[in-house]
Amino acid sequence: MESVNKDIRYAVRNLLNARGFTIIAVITLALGIGANTAMFSVVNAVLLRPLPFRDPQRLLALGEYDIRRGPSETLSLSYPDFEDIRTRNHSFQEVSVFSDSESTATGFGAALHVNVELVSANLFHLLGAQPPLGRAFLPEEDQAGHHVVILSDKFWRTHFDGDANVIGRSITLNGRPLTIVGVAPAGFQFPVRDEARDMWITFSRWAEVDDPKDTPIQAQRGNHSLQGIARLKPGVTPQQAESDMSAIARALTAEYPKTNSHNGISARPELDSLVGDTRTPLLVLLGAVGLVLLIACANVANLLLARSSGRIREIAIRAALGATRMRIVRQLVTESIVLSLSGATLGVAVASWALSGVLKLYPANLPRAQEIGIDYRVLLFTAGLSIVTGIVFGLLPALQVSKPNLREAMSDGGRTSTTGARHTRIRAILVVAETAVGVMLLIGAGLLMRSLQRLSSVDLGFNPQNVLTANFDLSETRYTPDQMDHFVQDLFARIRVMPGVASAAGAIPLPLSDDHFSVSFNLLDHPLPEGNQPSAGFYVVAPGFFETMQIPLVSGRTFDERDQRNSTPTMIITQSFAQKYFPNEDPIGRKIEIGAGEGAARASYKTREVVGVVGDIRTSDINLEPKPTYYVPLPQLMWGPPLLVIRTKGQPKAMTDQLRKLVSSMDPESPLYDMRTMEDYLALDLGRARFQAILLALFAGVALLLTAVGLYGVMAYAVTQRTHEIGVRMALGASRSAVLHMVLQRGILLTLSGIGIGVIGAVALASVIESLLYQIPPRDPATYIVVCIVLGSVAMLASYIPALRATRVDPMLALRYE
Repeated sequence: MESVNKDIRYAVRNLLNARGFTIIAVITLALGIGANTAMFSVVNAVLLRPLPFRDPQRLLALGEYDIRRGPSETLSLSYPDFEDIRTRNHSFQEVSVFSDSESTATGFGAALHVNVELVSANLFHLLGAQPPLGRAFLPEEDQAGHHVVILSDKFWRTHFDGDANVIGRSITLNGRPLTIVGVAPAGFQFPVRDEARDMWITFSRWAEVDDPKDTPIQAQRGNHSLQGIARLKPGVTPQQAESDMSAIARALTAEYPKTNSHNGISARPELDSLVGDTRTPLLVLLGAVGLVLLIACANVANLLLARSSGRIREIAIRAALGATRMRIVRQLVTESIVLSLSGATLGVAVASWALSGVLKLYPANLPRAQEIGIDYRVLLFTAGLSIVTGIVFGLLPALQVSKPNLREAMSDGGRTSTTGARHTRIRAILVVAETAVGVMLLIGAGLLMRSLQRLSSVDLGFNPQNVLTANFDLSETRYTPDQMDHFVQDLFARIRVMPGVASAAGAIPLPLSDDHFSVSFNLLDHPLPEGNQPSAGFYVVAPGFFETMQIPLVSGRTFDERDQRNSTPTMIITQSFAQKYFPNEDPIGRKIEIGAGEGAARASYKTREVVGVVGDIRTSDINLEPKPTYYVPLPQLMWGPPLLVIRTKGQPKAMTDQLRKLVSSMDPESPLYDMRTMEDYLALDLGRARFQAILLALFAGVALLLTAVGLYGVMAYAVTQRTHEIGVRMALGASRSAVLHMVLQRGILLTLSGIGIGVIGAVALASVIESLLYQIPPRDPATYIVVCIVLGSVAMLASYIPALRATRVDPMLALRYE
């Protein structure tokens, strides 16, 4: 231990004596280690950190999917199927379901918009979350008549001043009173998303109906709108649970062929379900920033090799005094590790600064953003990375100089002997390697930037510019569907005459939002059994929607004043719907029965007449091709207040205040919330691609800079080594252009070698990045050519400066150089 301490003290003293070298090396390492620390912070929070629940590794996400399409990222359950899974499975201790909801809370002065999560009564027990105040839900509170709520800790402290006597008090949501039975633990958040929940309620309302003829949602087996979560029994594996779910799915298919004939059930780790397809991009970015660190290591190794040329005599003296080669290597590697740890210390500060920038780029709709930060795992990673880095860039130079030729080293010319030539070859190899890595990073960044450009210019099927959107709620107790229809139509009439409004309408759901519906239908000219009926994208829209969104009309008409609540049921289909289900036919006037309705009293409104065909639109994921979709008029299917869609003549957000005042004047208990432009939604959809492209471009930029610096250093060192030779050549009559060509030739050779190896590596690794690209092949020739030209130009500049300096050598001074 004492000898290690001596090595460290000696290393620190040596590095302090070489301040210029130390500063450059520490800054280079700080960039590489800091970037890796920042990126690992993101990967750690999103992919590696366990979910904040009891035994999170035993939590599985459950969902049904259409076996004809295969499991998708978004899986859902119906309530009856959930109950069957809960009672029939042999794999789970508990099964629960949940669903997002929005509500308006009243009784706090001004009406409040709140984020609500509907959960089955056992969810808190399943997650191991016991409310510190009050209690969790009771099993029977999923049934009709049990209107109870658990508040989040933040909502309780904000709106009830942390009053411990809140239990038993009432809170009103959308006009319905609920009894507060508990307050969730501080920091508890479920689902684990960026937008925290304000409260949790049970599915008791789903067991109730306003019309005795209606079927409660809890009994609607075809209503797939829930997400499932389950806790594995001890000793049961996810694979066994998956087999168990397959058996249950087959049983349900046999028992309920009308609704379950094509349903499979998936069970996968909850963390995998939460992360979704975010895993691959983050791992690619982590790998990319790792390559940046390799380039930084190559640069520092080059610096060490250059510095070691001046230490040959020192090392020879130590060897002559009896130091073994391993003892010398240990001392030199210790210096490298001290250097690396110094870089890591500064790198943590760089990471903290970089992380704030990364979080600004991190899309709001990606998971676990609020958990990203530098914790003990990140610090341990940084410490380990710095030690490995120190060994990586320090070992090769140490091995090269640890066995000097004592006779040559002790002579005056020893430092320009064969050791210098060997160092030159190694430094050249390092520059070729970092050039190759830089080429691969630049090609990856170029491909992602081209993909982002292509994705940004995709035809959405509508015009998102100057469109303002907003949500609002209406009380369930004060508005019947007829009254809600009257309110909405009156609201649209008032909005349309507001100054600055070009047109206004509404939709359920909104294109490009996270919500999307798929509803079955039956072509009455070619009817199919209920279990085999197809489904398509589904929207409920107000008259004027297509004009407001500027979706082109292909044939027929759009919705207008003829499509009132009690008029002939109508629908509009998209071009892809018409091409798939009415090939070579005119769909106008055809009758279709849809699988969505507004209760038993309006069951006849499920059969609708096609009155128009409109253009296709991109919906919840713009990198997917448009799918068959159909629309029904809002007055004829009043599921609730629609999302407002308003096309303005000027800046959309300039209208938010007057729009909020208008809605408040019509109903003070209906606050507007989530006011955004359609371009905001588009930015969210593009966010992941932009995040990937910008980060990789930044990494590639740092790699390009480090590569240029490394090449410059090698060329400058080569010129210094060959000063005597250059002087001789010029004294014998060599022209400046000949000297320039001689020096540049070496730089060009190194650059071309690196570019060639890098292109081969990029081609070999093309499949890694392929899943991140949109309509750009991973071996796109244009990208490869541009990258080679850019890097070649930068490398030429890095080589040209030392070469130009070589042409200015004074032959008389050079002849005396040694």
